[in-house]
Amino acid sequence: MGSALTTAVGPAPEFVLSLFGADAQLAEFSRSLVSGTAERIQGLGRFERTERLAAAHAVVVVAAYSDAMAQARLPFDVRALATSRTDSVRLATGDAPESRRLAAVVDHLLRSHLPLPSPHEPYESTLTALRDFYDSMAGHMETYVCGLAVWDRLTPSVRQEVRAILRDRVPEAALTFYEEMFRQLAVDFPDVGIWADRVDHRATRTAIRRLEETVTRLGHGDLPPGRLNYLRRAGAMPLDAPVLGAEDTAEAMVIPSLREAYVSADFRVADFGAVDRLTSEAWWQRHEVRRGLDLFMENFLTAPKAVETPILLLGLPGSGKSLLTKVLAARLPAADFLVVRVPLRDVPADTGVQDQIEAAIQQATGERSMDWADVVRAAGPALPVVLLDGFDELLQATGLHQSDYLERVAHFQQREAALGRPLAIIVTSRTVVADRARLTPGGIAVRLEPFSATQTAQWLEMWNQKNAVYFSSHGLRPLTPEQALTQPDLASQPLLLLMLALYDAQDNAYQREASTLVGFELYERLLARFARREILKHEARLTDEDLAQQIEHELLRLSVAAFAMFNRGRQWVTEDELDRDLSALLPQHDSPSTGLRAALSGAQTAIGRFFFIHRAEAFRDDARLRSYEFLHATFGEFLVARLVAHELQDLTAAERAEARKTRRTRTDDSFLHALLSFAACAGRGPVVAFLVEALRSLPTQDREELRRLLLRLFHESLDQRPVSSYGAYQPGVRPATASPSFYRANLLLLLLVVAEEVSGRELFPAEQDPVHAWRDTMLLLESQLHAQEWRALAGRLSLERAWHGRMRDITVRLDDDLEPDLWEGPPVHSADDPRAVNPYWSYSYGPGSEGRRYNGWLHTSPDEVAWDAHLRCDRGTDALLHMAQALEELGLGLALTSYVVLPDGEAVSAARLLFRLWSTAGDFSAAHRDAVRAALYSFAPDATDFIKRYLATVLRQWELAGHPVSQDWVDRAHSLIDTQAATAEIYAPLLDELPHPST
Repeated sequence: MGSALTTAVGPAPEFVLSLFGADAQLAEFSRSLVSGTAERIQGLGRFERTERLAAAHAVVVVAAYSDAMAQARLPFDVRALATSRTDSVRLATGDAPESRRLAAVVDHLLRSHLPLPSPHEPYESTLTALRDFYDSMAGHMETYVCGLAVWDRLTPSVRQEVRAILRDRVPEAALTFYEEMFRQLAVDFPDVGIWADRVDHRATRTAIRRLEETVTRLGHGDLPPGRLNYLRRAGAMPLDAPVLGAEDTAEAMVIPSLREAYVSADFRVADFGAVDRLTSEAWWQRHEVRRGLDLFMENFLTAPKAVETPILLLGLPGSGKSLLTKVLAARLPAADFLVVRVPLRDVPADTGVQDQIEAAIQQATGERSMDWADVVRAAGPALPVVLLDGFDELLQATGLHQSDYLERVAHFQQREAALGRPLAIIVTSRTVVADRARLTPGGIAVRLEPFSATQTAQWLEMWNQKNAVYFSSHGLRPLTPEQALTQPDLASQPLLLLMLALYDAQDNAYQREASTLVGFELYERLLARFARREILKHEARLTDEDLAQQIEHELLRLSVAAFAMFNRGRQWVTEDELDRDLSALLPQHDSPSTGLRAALSGAQTAIGRFFFIHRAEAFRDDARLRSYEFLHATFGEFLVARLVAHELQDLTAAERAEARKTRRTRTDDSFLHALLSFAACAGRGPVVAFLVEALRSLPTQDREELRRLLLRLFHESLDQRPVSSYGAYQPGVRPATASPSFYRANLLLLLLVVAEEVSGRELFPAEQDPVHAWRDTMLLLESQLHAQEWRALAGRLSLERAWHGRMRDITVRLDDDLEPDLWEGPPVHSADDPRAVNPYWSYSYGPGSEGRRYNGWLHTSPDEVAWDAHLRCDRGTDALLHMAQALEELGLGLALTSYVVLPDGEAVSAARLLFRLWSTAGDFSAAHRDAVRAALYSFAPDATDFIKRYLATVLRQWELAGHPVSQDWVDRAHSLIDTQAATAEIYAPLLDELPHPST
């Protein structure tokens, strides 16, 4: 290391030599740093080579600055800046090493976190960091120079010139010198170029060929001797295994191997801190999309950052996280890397990280005596790479508190580095659970992106080539990218794309339907077709009627699984939870045992046969625990909507049958109540969309019957219910008030889906004023629904305030397009907007009522309004109250609850008139006369002091607008106010004396 650092780049000025404490004899050996380094990294291991190259890069960084200083044209001899080793390093890093010994200087320099390129950051970011570093170094240099004797001899003007050179010219020149040196370093050492993404396409192709040659060599047994052969072979085997079992495909269909089917996904990569939210789409959108994930990961493992912090690899279910770990395990060159893939589903969940690694090694090799230290020693110069695949499975399957898992992984990596056993670690997880673990500061996250259209086409080209003979022999057409991309949600995930391809490969059903089927009907046929295929594998001689019944039975159990996730507010469910739900909703669904085989649980029977459901597994206390999740959330959302729609149609049929009976009984909605009493459907947009498609396509007569049924169920939704046979169904523990509230919220949504609109008098026929009952319902739902569910429901309701004769009423509709921005707040409503407040309606002053003849009125004291809001502790109300309190502070709070009727018949609060007046920006307008009218007409007569204060505020605006009112007018107004008995007729002459604004 010392020899490398004392070899300078290019013609070495004295400053370079002094910077590294070299003596004059080194001048004759001045040559490029890389030529000296090249001799020193031959035969080194992967990590040692990385450290040497990092040292070379550190020299380049500092030498570039020294070159810039040497050519800075300072107004004194540069030799006056000769420094010791420790002084020079202090200039570069801000502090000095503990010793002048070269080894200490080198170690300090490398540990000072000089800017270093890394594959996860754009090269431009490195240049920005270097410019900041050179600016900092310039500051140290300026301080150093100011302390020299030569500084005292400089004139003030020359000192200013020196400062300008050190602060501006030297850092810019240093950056230029750095880029020149770095380019040369990258040419001679592609590893360094890879760190900064500065390798040409030819080098990339060479890397790919090298990887493929490695795979071929592994496959043919050309491995170095030793017990690690078994581990390396285990890593290579998955590449040649088919991506799907033969039992999932038709005879003669060819399922490609992982090697053939793997398409490298696009990705985003970012540094994260302890407070970053890796589940936030907005956070990820700040980082660019990049290509070639597999090569990026392989390149990153050659960079110094790889052994400093774990890499968190995130993605959706079925996006290819586990496939990537298998590809890396097989492709990474055996001479440089020793890869241990740890499927977390197959190792004990409640043990330490090292125990999990050793368990995975034993499972892969059958070697019981190979502990971790033995493996690392046997690996020799190869850098260990541990792939911890499935952190989300630990969370889901075990239910254990694993929030510190990433911290434990990071501590393990740090311990190993301290012991001289550096390693790289990659942890995979679904994105949605990334926030359930404490993040380690300075970590790196990589998120897989959905397939682009190009990647979908690439995968389908491979699929069609592999199955060309099958398609030809069965008279089928290959599936084209254009056809697949009519369903982008399915075509953009590898496993779901395979599902589409399998669906179409049976009889080109998807190609026939893709242009005409969307949404509900497409998912119905897709899942029904897979259910049919699974059933016929085991019972090929069913009649059409029995087959249809079996298909419906399979989809019913899948729907219960979907509700098990939906009602728990998750995208997954454990096997035990699903067993309990199936037992409560669909009793006697466990499969009997056969021979020596244990009986399948209800969950295993319902879920096990469908490959579009991801099964997470983990070991705890020698027991295998499982959880289940749909590969795409839309499958579950469709099944939720499907079961609701089917149950509603069944209830309508039962209601119709009851109508024909002499002795009618209440239609039993207990199953629907059980399903819809734990979560709000409005909280899942796709569920609502599927319900709209399914229910609004019903015949008109069916919809009208369903409308009447839903209205009746809504009326009874808060009544005490009879004991239900589904009482054991408890997907969550909720207060007693929550169940009827969720049911009422879901019935309201379903009613609006079916009826499109409904009036308050239909919702609350027993109430004289349905608005009060509506308000009570909204307050109840807001108090019981989760905040996110309440906002979703409120965002989907479009309410119109209406009149029914002289009485208030409402009309409620489902607003599918209303998506309010919760951060920016609701839009400002114009006067003719149906959501604008009409005080006549708010106070029940209907057309022709006595209240319409008032000139103004006072509602209540603003103190009562403020106290009510204070007790509610509602953020939205507090926000309005906070604004209103500004008027209280001005002594104008009474204006909030006082109203005046303007000449055109509009009723408006005195506070609103003040805001209108202030918004005229000094222009004289009708708002001025309206505000005076409010002062004289809208307040309680005994509030004399307040009326005068309000009037003074208004008249001040008159003065600012250039129309001051005479003191005589003010005195006469005050005299009338003091009488506390003046009427509108008495005040009228005063108003007539005021000027009218021009129109």
